Amino acid sequence: MQVILHEEVASGIDALRQEGFRVYAAHCSKRAVDYRDVDYTQPTTVLMGAELEGVSETAASLVDDHVRVPMSGLGSSLNVSVAAGIILYEAQRQRVEAGFYNSPRLNEKQYAQTLFEWLYPRVAEACRSRGMHYPSLDEEGHIIGNSVALERDLSAC
Repeated sequence: MQVILHEEVASGIDALRQEGFRVYAAHCSKRAVDYRDVDYTQPTTVLMGAELEGVSETAASLVDDHVRVPMSGLGSSLNVSVAAGIILYEAQRQRVEAGFYNSPRLNEKQYAQTLFEWLYPRVAEACRSRGMHYPSLDEEGHIIGNSVALERDLSAC
């Protein structure tokens, strides 16, 4: 997953739509659909709001639809992390069922780049700032060669 920051929610939603994503908000409204009725095998984004306040009115008006996690009893909403976990678990369940995880969906180059950036963010940043290629990794994810010396040399600059 790549993180891209936007100054405002509208530009973030527009950028996602331009890439073919359907954008939902976890938001209690009359138009909200059960989170299990969403097809998460399509490019999908779920916007989660802040604790107690939920998503902003602006965000709620801009998304394609609202989703809700049905509840029984006296409670009217879940903690945002719990709601996110429930929704993401359903997305993962649908994607497993559809065979999404049977083989890598990134090409080898993208996979190697992403893996390196996750494992060695400081070294990756130093390499990018100097226009250098990332060092190769062995099968266990270790930098091939003297990684301590490489990290020291790159961070010293």
